[in-house]
Amino acid sequence: PRSTRRHDTSQPPHPVGVRPNINHILHKIQAGVKREPQNWAERTANLPQLISLYRKLSKERLTILVVMTSAAGFCFNPTSGSLVSFAALVSGTFLCSASANACNQVMEAPFDSQMDRCKDRVMVQHLITPLHGLTFSAVAGVLGTGVLYAFTNPLTAALGFANIVLYAGAYTTLKRYTIANTWVGAIVGAIPPAMGWAAAGGTLDTGALSLCALLYLWQFPHFNSLSFNLRMDYCRAGYNMLSVLDTKKNALVSLRNTLALVPLCVAMPFTGISHCSFSSFGTVVNLCFVYYAWKFYKDPNKDTARDLFRFTLIYLPIIFGFLAIGCVYKARTATVERLHAVIPDMHTGLGLPEMCPFVGLGLPDTCPVARKSGGVCPITGKQDSIPL
Repeated sequence: PRSTRRHDTSQPPHPVGVRPNINHILHKIQAGVKREPQNWAERTANLPQLISLYRKLSKERLTILVVMTSAAGFCFNPTSGSLVSFAALVSGTFLCSASANACNQVMEAPFDSQMDRCKDRVMVQHLITPLHGLTFSAVAGVLGTGVLYAFTNPLTAALGFANIVLYAGAYTTLKRYTIANTWVGAIVGAIPPAMGWAAAGGTLDTGALSLCALLYLWQFPHFNSLSFNLRMDYCRAGYNMLSVLDTKKNALVSLRNTLALVPLCVAMPFTGISHCSFSSFGTVVNLCFVYYAWKFYKDPNKDTARDLFRFTLIYLPIIFGFLAIGCVYKARTATVERLHAVIPDMHTGLGLPEMCPFVGLGLPDTCPVARKSGGVCPITGKQDSIPL
């Protein structure tokens, strides 16, 4: 039935096909809204608060992980670096990572504000200005690269600078355009072990490349399982992530890179980085890794993604622990073999147990009894003792 409500005839109706003046209507609406005066006040922060803001701007936990992986590369290098080089590596890597993360947060602030995961970040909350954030990023980058150049070597400094450029420039920009950003980000995460290796020895070889490959492959199941449960956030922010566009392929990439870790860990002892027994231990750990990745691929859901992500958190400590044990055992075995090769030539030719009991692992370079008895060992009768 036709409405019986009376129409306002004070204004003529709009002609057919002519749109009303929207700006005029909005102006009338805004004129009727009472605006409360806003009192702006300058926000200041004392030194402890400023340090806390800088720690958040640097993504402290992520930066600590980067520093730990670079320190692992330093320690696994057979060439023993100095304590000064190690301290410079730790501090320089921390500053370079802080620089890249701060620049990333400044550039992504408008998009992070759309994500529940990132809504409490420093730049989203406007706790500091963009100029302040970029200044902190620039200062940290210059200091970090300078420390690495001055106290380690130019190669390490170049890798640190390249990491800043790749993360803050390439990775952050590509997130808005292509899923290839994940592969670029994996390269960024694989560089820190090479920085540690270069800081200890000054060069890169197959040992460094194997550590880089380990970190590169690990990042795909780690990030893809994390991004699966955050895909709605990434969708709102407009980021091109594989978990948003194709969840099945996202799980497939995780499984594929997890499978690639199995032969890599089998081959790592052949680079001289660890004892051959690491292949067996590493295979067991990687098969568990493959099991969780397979579950995620077979049925991508919140639970399987969470299980895979949690295993990625303990994977690196376990693998690096086995690598360290194998590295120490290999060094000790090499020392014993060298002693077996040296001792028979300088004494009676008998096995190591029949030699001077005062010379062994952990003791001084020469027999302490031989030094006290005029340089003659009372057991073997030889002059002085065996240099270790």
